[in-house]
This record gives sequence, C-alpha cells and structure tokens, in this order.
Amino acid sequence: MRTPQEIKTLVNTALAGESGEFRPRALLDTRLDCIRVVTRDCSVMETRVNELLTVLEANYPRGRKCVGFTIKGANHLCYQYNLNTSAVKITAILDAVLQACPGVVVEAFVDHVARPLVRDANIEDIERLDESTVPDLVPA
Repeated sequence: MRTPQEIKTLVNTALAGESGEFRPRALLDTRLDCIRVVTRDCSVMETRVNELLTVLEANYPRGRKCVGFTIKGANHLCYQYNLNTSAVKITAILDAVLQACPGVVVEAFVDHVARPLVRDANIEDIERLDESTVPDLVPA
C-alpha cells in the first residue's frame, strides 16, 4: 500500500516536464485503438454518429458546442487506406473516414464540424499515446 505522499511523488515524477496547461490535440490511443481530438478542457457528453465517429459535445458550451470527436478503429482505418500510424496527419484520417463511411451525415460532420474544429485549434499532427508514454503510477 502506498502512502498519499508516495502517490503524490509518483504523479509529480510522471508529469515532470508537462506544463499542466491544457492544449488542443489529437491523440492516437493504441490501447483503445482510437483517435481522440479534443479542443477544449471541459466536461463532455459523447454522442455516437456511427460505428467510427463519436462527437464530444460540451456540457456547458461557450461558443462552439462540439469540442472534439473520436474515431474508432484507427489501426484498421490506417491499414485499409495505407496510412502510417506513426506519422499520420489528422486531415489524412478525416479523408479516410469519408472514404470508409460515404454518406451525407458523415460528409456533413467531417466538412462542417471536424475540419473547421481542427483548423481553428491548429491541430495537424496526431500524438501517439501508448504503453511507453503512459507512466505506471502504481507499480506492482
């Protein structure tokens, strides 16, 4: 069992170098096999669009209600459309989503919500979040 001080030390060590301030970003979560784009630090409600897309809506909107989205099955999507998961851009992923799920709803979401969201937040690269970047805060 760890003491509160030991846990605090582990957390501080794990987060050393991080400013602690939120910044908009796109993350490839290898454990969950999804890409999550988040542009605002707030509580959200997740609304599923289809088998690939989930919209993140601010519970207490200030301006734009949509503050992000999740793309499920990222590895399969990248494999299917010959995209390198270690260096893929968010625009390429959105193009792949349009190819994988043709239809007016997905096209409207990508062109009128997702693309403006990542453009306005200045998100281009997808950061990789995997076992090597997530510290083990409570070692066995």
